[in-house]
Amino acid sequence: MALHLSMPGARAVRARHERLATLVAAVTVALAGLIHLVLIPEHFAERFLYGVVFTAMALFQLTLAWLLLQRPGPRVYRAGIWGSGLIALVYVATRLAPPPGATAPEAVDAIGIAATALELAAVILLAVALPDGPPHPGLAPRWWGIVGGLATAPLWLVATGSLTWTDTLTRPWLTWYGQRTPISPALVGSPYPHLWLFAPWWVLLGAAGLSLLVGLNLWLATRLVAEGKLSCRARRAGLLALLPAAFAAPLCCGAPLAALFGIPLVVRFKVAPLTMALSLLLLTANLAWLAARARRGAAC
Repeated sequence: MALHLSMPGARAVRARHERLATLVAAVTVALAGLIHLVLIPEHFAERFLYGVVFTAMALFQLTLAWLLLQRPGPRVYRAGIWGSGLIALVYVATRLAPPPGATAPEAVDAIGIAATALELAAVILLAVALPDGPPHPGLAPRWWGIVGGLATAPLWLVATGSLTWTDTLTRPWLTWYGQRTPISPALVGSPYPHLWLFAPWWVLLGAAGLSLLVGLNLWLATRLVAEGKLSCRARRAGLLALLPAAFAAPLCCGAPLAALFGIPLVVRFKVAPLTMALSLLLLTANLAWLAARARRGAAC
């Protein structure tokens, strides 16, 4: 009887959490939309294309905020996750490489930082609110692990500013630079034309460790989801352990997320390896929790 009573209670708690996450996400998306709305005239004055893009982003975000308040649901949550994530990605990309028609990357400013922070917050909130759908066939667990692990290293190198776009067209070359310091020896060079790499030793260790742990987490979590022992929401929540590492900055050469959000240089210098280590620790703990859950299921 206690079990039957607890199930509706658990569902009620989940429903309250979903409503709260949806409400806060609607507010953050609306604020980001208002920021883009205010910036429309300025960007039309710069280039017609930029004005059209900002108009589209503002309309999308304000419409999304209305839908989240009036007609929330999985489709709206997914549209918000992909749309907000894409807008944040555009902001980061245009600070790493020149946008169309420009000769240099856009400058980092406070209002852009604020809008991107709101969009990333909306992505996290909507991912939490998104309920589990009916099971359907998809990638095998091992492919989730392989693809996720292989994608983690390059994405992290871009997020930290270790891998950046450059105007210079060079032949691929790589070399080790510097002696033993907090940011050297570092792997420096051009792995591909128009790409520049500056990866200190701890960045390279972090890329390898994060790739391995993300791959293992995705593999085991997806296996548990397929066996009905874990929810998709719990799998998504486990990957939030990557957030601290995304703000680790090697101090050269691009615009890492830590700089885009206004974190001072001295602070980035001191805490970058620690934020990376924190993500490694959180991913290890999540992997241990998943393994324990798998063992309990096998024992039953």
